[in-house]
Amino acid sequence: MGSQRKTSKSIPGRPQGVGRWWIDDSGRYIRHSFVDTDRKARRRAFDHLRMVEVITDAHSIRLRWDVAHAAISAMIAAAHLLTTRSPDTHVHLEFFWGAWNREFKYSTASAIARIAETAHYRTITPFKATKRVVCPVSTIMNEDGILANGFRMWERDGARFSITDEDKFSTLAPYALVLRQDHKKDALIFQHIGVASGAGRIFGNKWAQMAIGQRCDRSQPDFEFEDRVCGPFQTVIEDGEPIVDHVRAVIHRPGQDPVWVPYQRLIIPGRDRFGAPLVISLCDVRQDVAIAFMAA
Repeated sequence: MGSQRKTSKSIPGRPQGVGRWWIDDSGRYIRHSFVDTDRKARRRAFDHLRMVEVITDAHSIRLRWDVAHAAISAMIAAAHLLTTRSPDTHVHLEFFWGAWNREFKYSTASAIARIAETAHYRTITPFKATKRVVCPVSTIMNEDGILANGFRMWERDGARFSITDEDKFSTLAPYALVLRQDHKKDALIFQHIGVASGAGRIFGNKWAQMAIGQRCDRSQPDFEFEDRVCGPFQTVIEDGEPIVDHVRAVIHRPGQDPVWVPYQRLIIPGRDRFGAPLVISLCDVRQDVAIAFMAA
């Protein structure tokens, strides 16, 4: 925090308008430049200085804090800030509880309630292993998202569903993972990773480029996560029936803090242009999954 001597002067009152601030452990607002931008300095601000980060623009507020370490005075000041804003302000909450969790588009009132709720978990250590729940396919039938659209397309074609049908698959391709069986390696191999797929968004373009041709269960260092989420791909290839499941996992990425990733997923069987079996996975990253969060 090399800039501390120049910028540690607190800012009187609450932040107004657009900007970035920190709230210190006494509830005072201090300049955002008080904390350097590198990862270690930010972690020290959250863990040891017990601060809350505030980012505002004309229509939204983003708050970041560490559940186990944030000072009560800082959290009270953050909640009080929300009471001064319009009720229709969009509030985004990002808090660290074993990993970073991101929750979006709260109203000011519901955000205050959520902040109070997280305080009950200050001394609880989360269970961070990957959790998966299989759900009936009917859970997506009445939705309009990518999972429902993909299922309806598969349902029309059944066993003949093919990703070589450009007119049909072009709408799914950006969101899809496609895997093929490699009998020599006795494993499923990534054949296609869409730029807007859940895995592509979480792990990034560099990983997506590297993972093509790799085993789906060994494309990154976190084998526990991959073993848990890749197993159903083989089940779908063998049974020829779709699976809908919900997953909540802590994702570890090199050089970055871990993040909680909750998602709903549709896995459907398909065929390549030679008729060989494939498996196609569509993922919707969202908070409303059938796996409780912050449950002791």
